[in-house]
Amino acid sequence: MVNSIEVILVPALMIIVGMLLKKFNILEESHSAILSKIVLNISLPALIFLNVSTADIGGEMIFLPIIAFGFSLICMAIAFIYSKIRGYSKVKTWTIIILLAMMNTAFIGYPIVLGVFGDEGFVNAIFYDMGIALILVFFGVILSTMFGGDRKEVIKNGLSFVPLWAIVFAIIFNVFNVQIGYVLENSLNYLGESAIPLIMLSLGLTINFNEFRDYLSDTVFLTLSRLIISPVILYAILSGIGCGGLLLQVSVLESAMPTAMNALVLAINYDLEVELVSSVIFVTTILSLLTLPVVMGFIA
Repeated sequence: MVNSIEVILVPALMIIVGMLLKKFNILEESHSAILSKIVLNISLPALIFLNVSTADIGGEMIFLPIIAFGFSLICMAIAFIYSKIRGYSKVKTWTIIILLAMMNTAFIGYPIVLGVFGDEGFVNAIFYDMGIALILVFFGVILSTMFGGDRKEVIKNGLSFVPLWAIVFAIIFNVFNVQIGYVLENSLNYLGESAIPLIMLSLGLTINFNEFRDYLSDTVFLTLSRLIISPVILYAILSGIGCGGLLLQVSVLESAMPTAMNALVLAINYDLEVELVSSVIFVTTILSLLTLPVVMGFIA
């Protein structure tokens, strides 16, 4: 069975590949915008649809998306208070909000939960990730409203936000047990599998170590909050209301994941502080090699 460190080394290696492609002038930093558009409009919707449409819904798993979404709102509040204390602009405030509220519950979370808790835990992880998928849609609509221009364009952007429709149709297909067939299922699977590699290559293209110093204090705050403070807060909340077992274990482990790479997609598409996003995703992904085993040992 693959251990957690090996799982986390995969995205780290692919980020490095993106950095090398930029260093040797094979790709340019500007190409990250193109890759992000492909992810947001094709790869990510396919990944969301396949996960949600085929999930086996039952028992207390129905509460997992609510826990994930609700906890992301708590993280948003923490990030907002921090940004207000620091006197940040609207752009930087929303950059910090998405960095703290979005966690990598799928690519890193799925295999780690599967390795620790088996198939039942994996299904729970899928449901937790549904809440994070809804947060992604929520951020997409909010950011298009705040930074999207005139009202007609905002409405158009909101209604044409492809991940939103991926969730809607996935739930319909799940509830009515609609079979999509071999050809469509495998086509969507191929597209969905491209999401994470494209995001990680895009991240590698945007990383600039010369600018890390400019974001050091924010990176430290967000790293500590995402990897250490977040799971402690969620554990205290769920324990306080009497939750236990696999529901608590999967939720806390997922809440300890590094910042989601999808945050980079949002940052690029809505002109947020991409360098800060790249810094935090890279640092949290690398340092989670140390923090995730500790969290797993505590909750297992």
